[in-house]
Amino acid sequence: MNIPEIKLVMLPETEEAQAAIGYKWNDIAETRHFIGGKPKSLNDSDYPICKQCNEKMTFYAQIDSIGDKFDLADCMVIHNFICFDCFTVHAELSQI
Repeated sequence: MNIPEIKLVMLPETEEAQAAIGYKWNDIAETRHFIGGKPKSLNDSDYPICKQCNEKMTFYAQIDSIGDKFDLADCMVIHNFICFDCFTVHAELSQI
């Protein structure tokens, strides 16, 4: 199953949240959030297999690093997968 890609845009609603986002030396990180579509840097053959029912999982979302203070291991992203048969979830860090 493929979910159509839906771009996510950060919208910080407090001064504290605004201060948490952004990079001093990187213009691309923090802009790569989306639901659905295809994960950047992974092929279909890289998708995990569900540990509960042994089915190939569906890519659900890519969440980017958000800023220098909360960087994910040198601007990595979190790839989130779900099994729509048993609703098991899986997440992994990826460098893109």
